[in-house]
Amino acid sequence: MELEKFIKDNSDKLVQIHWNDILNDYAKNIVLSQIVLNNLSKEEFFKEESNFFESINRRINDYIENIKNPNYQIAIVGAIKAGKSTLINALIGHELASTNVTPETATLTKFKYSEKNCLKIKFYTKNDWDKIWYDATEKKATTFIEGYKQLNADEVKNLLLNKKDVYQEFDSIEEMKKEISRWTSSRSKEHYFVKELEIGIDDLKLPTQICLVDTPGLNDVIDYRSKITRDYISNANAVIVCVNAKTLRNEEFLTITKVFSKARYKKDKVYILGTQIDIMNSAEDWQEQRALWLDILKKEECYGNASTAINHLLGISSFAYSEASRLNSIFNRETVLKLTHEKLINFDEAGKIIDLISENKYTEEMLAELKKRIINFSQIEKVNKIIQKELLQDFNNSMITDFVEQYKILVEEINNFRNNYKNILTEKKDDLERTSEELNKKVEEERRKIEELEKINASLEQKIKETTDSFNLDFGKLENNFKELEKGIKKIKIDK
Repeated sequence: MELEKFIKDNSDKLVQIHWNDILNDYAKNIVLSQIVLNNLSKEEFFKEESNFFESINRRINDYIENIKNPNYQIAIVGAIKAGKSTLINALIGHELASTNVTPETATLTKFKYSEKNCLKIKFYTKNDWDKIWYDATEKKATTFIEGYKQLNADEVKNLLLNKKDVYQEFDSIEEMKKEISRWTSSRSKEHYFVKELEIGIDDLKLPTQICLVDTPGLNDVIDYRSKITRDYISNANAVIVCVNAKTLRNEEFLTITKVFSKARYKKDKVYILGTQIDIMNSAEDWQEQRALWLDILKKEECYGNASTAINHLLGISSFAYSEASRLNSIFNRETVLKLTHEKLINFDEAGKIIDLISENKYTEEMLAELKKRIINFSQIEKVNKIIQKELLQDFNNSMITDFVEQYKILVEEINNFRNNYKNILTEKKDDLERTSEELNKKVEEERRKIEELEKINASLEQKIKETTDSFNLDFGKLENNFKELEKGIKKIKIDK
């Protein structure tokens, strides 16, 4: 009866998920749990658990938002300068993701198909910003703080914090690109307060429910932004991790391990891309580096076996793909030398091509063949195939499965919290009972001591009385004797 009353009292807070009955029940359960947790968080006893309440509350909000507006999200994760923005530009066919992103300007950006080119800008709340600034000062993020002060970003802070979402449509990609730059450029004071961009592209070859998410780094200088990425990995339906193919740096290793720790039930939906293979000296160099990566990825905390690791690790060059895409009929000596400098063709081949161009014998078929070869080397088309055939296969059912698994994880964490505090409270109750028992024993002991003291006291009083009575009796006899002696003396007559 109490549960029914609780549900009735909070019915206005419940959400309706019309597209799936099971998920509708899950949404109701998780919202009711959130209400209970929010009430607990106000109690003095639970103040020390503020981080847990904040984290679980944010993740439940994300879960409800995602389940209300379902999108199949592919999170693209990587360390700064790992080539993820270049990869995204290659996948979407436009240079909209900034390739000059620094740790100080990272903004979570979503790319979706839309009937019109459009941009939605979401801003930080004051509460968000307070946490970002606290992280920046605690971690001594001097570049972030100095840049903020140099741009005098305080001028627009109060205008943008808590601001409602801004939505704009554009006739062309170029117009939209300029507006994106306004909100993301490190030279713009506005970029500090942008929480998220959602970019709609009218020629993006993805279903309307699919969303590519360019995330801030997991090792972002601002920990609050890293938390956003961690949450997105937990909520994402698939994850593509970009790591520098040339080195096995600690940052790459940390990025991979953090991704797998969050992708508990969907390791088969995680792909590792070794980026920038174009800067390696030879194909053999990548194979050697790949072997080192596979030794890590086959371990239990990652894929768990060598076969899955081999199928989920790929070397790519987004740069090579972009360069090949630009090749057209205006193909001259300067273009060939540029490709040589970029290690996309060798010197021998470059010499032969230049000779053919000078003799007007380099045909469109030859150019098409060169373009195809560089694109094949880039492996971007293979990445597209993985997205289409592996990640998006039966994505609607996959999305439902992910919502179920995410619900289980949230419930598990809430139950762990409950059980932990149940044990703590049980221990406290036991301690109190033990303390009460000990106190009762002490009280009984003291009572016995008091009784003994009272007995001793009574005995002493009796002794004192007896002694006093005895003294009184003796002094009385002595006094009588003196009186008798005095009488006797008076009777004696002494002759003069």
